[in-house]
Amino acid sequence: MNQQKQLIYWEKQGYDQLCGVHCINSLLQGPYFNEIDLATIAQELDRQEIELLGKTGHRYKSQNVAEDGNFSIQVLAEALKKLGDLQIESVDSKINQNQDLSQESGFICNSQAHWFSIRKIENIWYNLNSTNKRGPEIISDFYLSAFLQSVKENGYSIFVVKGVYPPPQLDNIDQNDRQKVLTTQFIKQVHDRRVKKKNYQLNIGGSDEIEMKKALKASKGEKYESTDEEFEEELQQPNKMQSTPKFQGQGIQFGQQKSQVNYPNFNIDPLDAEYRSIILMTLEQKFNIQLEEGLVILFQLPNGQNKQYTFSYDATVEDLYDFIFFESRQQSMRFTLICPIQKLQLLDVTQQLLDIGIDTMTQIIVKKD
Repeated sequence: MNQQKQLIYWEKQGYDQLCGVHCINSLLQGPYFNEIDLATIAQELDRQEIELLGKTGHRYKSQNVAEDGNFSIQVLAEALKKLGDLQIESVDSKINQNQDLSQESGFICNSQAHWFSIRKIENIWYNLNSTNKRGPEIISDFYLSAFLQSVKENGYSIFVVKGVYPPPQLDNIDQNDRQKVLTTQFIKQVHDRRVKKKNYQLNIGGSDEIEMKKALKASKGEKYESTDEEFEEELQQPNKMQSTPKFQGQGIQFGQQKSQVNYPNFNIDPLDAEYRSIILMTLEQKFNIQLEEGLVILFQLPNGQNKQYTFSYDATVEDLYDFIFFESRQQSMRFTLICPIQKLQLLDVTQQLLDIGIDTMTQIIVKKD
């Protein structure tokens, strides 16, 4: 198979607590299960436990699914059994001691509140954590052992998944903010950009990397000091930790905050029709080119219509504004672009999309000012 066209399935976690679903589907490389499937398995396990323990007649608290939707290891193990000969074993079990874990095919990792999976696909290891900001993360064979040790040191139990994996289910997937099919070329380009950064680390948390570091520091009574890169990112996300955005109609509302986007074409003199025409001609040439591969961005316009365009991997926020500015040329307007999955208003047009966590099949809402 052409390596550049090799596809990776990955599920991204949003406001839900369905990391168990995302974990198992990313491990299996397809949307094999949903929350209803796992809840049904949990109920059956509960029924068996009630009968075994003789607890009928008074209230029984499930040990297989929490109120927030988090599933037990028993539920995930039963789900894997339903697909054939897949068994899970602790990496600390006697049979796995002194074994070369790089020869395995996949792992699932669990803390009290989070699940994520690690999978080898075409001889490359990927961290498929649903809270990754930029999609699947490449793990080198050399680093795998150290990464697994780091995961254990941060309170996770690790289970190796052995047996015959089902074939990937990558056809006819309706990609959205949660279910994504990414090319290995895209993942490699993101990886190559990230490893050049001084503070590069793989994500092992139930939140994004920065929040995970803060939580670990806080648990030790220490203060977390942001790096310059993180501080700049936090400045661009003033609402990230303050409140949950309120959805109204076809837009997203961030309180009374006014747009401060520094998009240069908003400053065109409305009386200078000639200059505006030149800008639109330039943009028409720019967007007449359709890329075969890149970042597919889904736009929701103020009138409810949807548009999509494939941008290059090094596209910036300004490219998004250029596209909507050109698409709305018949009815000129000022607007703000909002990424609901990141709870982020896109105000700095110089930022590259991948650097702020906007990857392929991300939805962008166009809010008319």
